[in-house]
Amino acid sequence: MLKPIRLRRLLRSRQASWNLALLLGALTLFSAIALLATSGWFITASAIAGLALASSFSFDYFRPAALIRLFAIVRTAGRYGERLASHHATLSLLKDLRSQVFRALTLRTTPINQESTGSAATMHRLVADIDRLDRFPLQFLAPWIWASVIVLAYLSFAYWLLPQLAYASAIGLCMAWLLVPCLGFWRGRKLALTDVQAAELRREHFLESLSLLTSLTLWQSWPQQQRDTLSSDEHYQAQELQQQQLISVLSLLQQLALAVSLGALLWVGAPAVSASLISVPWLLAAALALLGIHEALVPLAGSFIGLGQSQAARDRINQLMQLDTLHSASAQQSTDKPRPNTPLQLQAQNLSARIPGALNGPENINIDLSSGDILLITGASGIGKTTLLKVLANTLENTSGNYLINQRPAAQWQLDQCIGYLPQQLDIFDSSLASNLRLADPHATDEQLWQVLADVALADWAKQQSGLETALGEYGAQISGGQARRIALARLLLAKRPILLLDEPFAGLDSASSYQVLAALQRRQAQGLLVIVSHHVLDIPGAQRLHIG
Repeated sequence: MLKPIRLRRLLRSRQASWNLALLLGALTLFSAIALLATSGWFITASAIAGLALASSFSFDYFRPAALIRLFAIVRTAGRYGERLASHHATLSLLKDLRSQVFRALTLRTTPINQESTGSAATMHRLVADIDRLDRFPLQFLAPWIWASVIVLAYLSFAYWLLPQLAYASAIGLCMAWLLVPCLGFWRGRKLALTDVQAAELRREHFLESLSLLTSLTLWQSWPQQQRDTLSSDEHYQAQELQQQQLISVLSLLQQLALAVSLGALLWVGAPAVSASLISVPWLLAAALALLGIHEALVPLAGSFIGLGQSQAARDRINQLMQLDTLHSASAQQSTDKPRPNTPLQLQAQNLSARIPGALNGPENINIDLSSGDILLITGASGIGKTTLLKVLANTLENTSGNYLINQRPAAQWQLDQCIGYLPQQLDIFDSSLASNLRLADPHATDEQLWQVLADVALADWAKQQSGLETALGEYGAQISGGQARRIALARLLLAKRPILLLDEPFAGLDSASSYQVLAALQRRQAQGLLVIVSHHVLDIPGAQRLHIG
């Protein structure tokens, strides 16, 4: 059973990297505060020693100076190392999340609806939400761990100097550490949720404006669309301003709380110096260290905003994956639907469809396919070929007409293990070739992977690289567009779906490679159905042809 995204599980897959980042971050903050405290102590102690001629010769200048240089080096190197470690952990986490979500969407048992990965808007939303999940470890968990370690270390240091100093500074310090950030808990989480919604609305307006620019201009609707887009942007900016205002107010309260703590420290420390319970240099070191703690406490002011954004992103991803408990009843209901048996028959009767917001789409389409048939769909760009394929893939509802499988409406069947759909937008992840292929079949053997690579004319290329361990890069950055398309096709073939719907599977291929891939598709779908949308002029004996236009 597929598991929903849980924030507390985010660090498990890269726990060693996160532990290193947290350790280096805590060490960096400790060194920065210790550098300030040690420098203050050293300057004051050496000045006092210089006033007395006898003590100036016996005062140890070398070890404190060496300690100061050590803290300076550790602070600089630790900051650099922490950034490297946290960035590596974050990017690795995002890579794991993208693979996990894609695998869940590919293997889920409930039917794919309009909110599928085939939708460009949904893909943008999905990627943005996955990227927001890293705010939980970066903006919430790590700052709280670092602040807690630093505060407890300071209180221990103050207690070691003089217990009264720890007691005096504890109240104000705990207010800045715990009370003030928690005051922004509900407000911060509410602003974070609103921010995610405003960002999504803004993104939709921008994407819609770009995708429908020509149509909006022709229909003289561009000025209104421009006003709506600017309005959504202003709303988003207003939400960002409210977040910054909340963070500023909480930071100010933290400063006031630290000022109270510092005042209490000096109030108790001054009589202690007079009573020779503590020296002036050590009191100054404690005061400077207290001031330095502000660096560790500042990120806490915005921590709950980061938490709220990660929670909102988690809920949206789980909803898309249909793993939310609110959808469990409908998910169970969908698994009760029967799967169509072979031989298969696919029919479209006077079918029309249109993507929401589009000005045109396929109209009055008639298709009648039986097991073993091949359908080649052609037509001019933008005429509705991809829209028709989405209807056949059950990711878009038809506006009129009927879509039947085995003489029954497609909605009455469970088609998750029946239909394989290759959209124009591909999902290639920053992992090995084998890992990308095994998203479709985790138990596939190496022999099966090599066979499917041979079917898509990629076996020779893979052997010239690093074999099945060839790195593909994020979004397939290390390979060509044609290679990425064939890898996605190979992954689809591994799933062994009886109905294959392929949108431009031969893009980027020469004629010889196109017919090699086509021969493999015909062989694999000899007992199934094969529907191809292509701009290529293909000679497929016995294939049905549908020209939309």
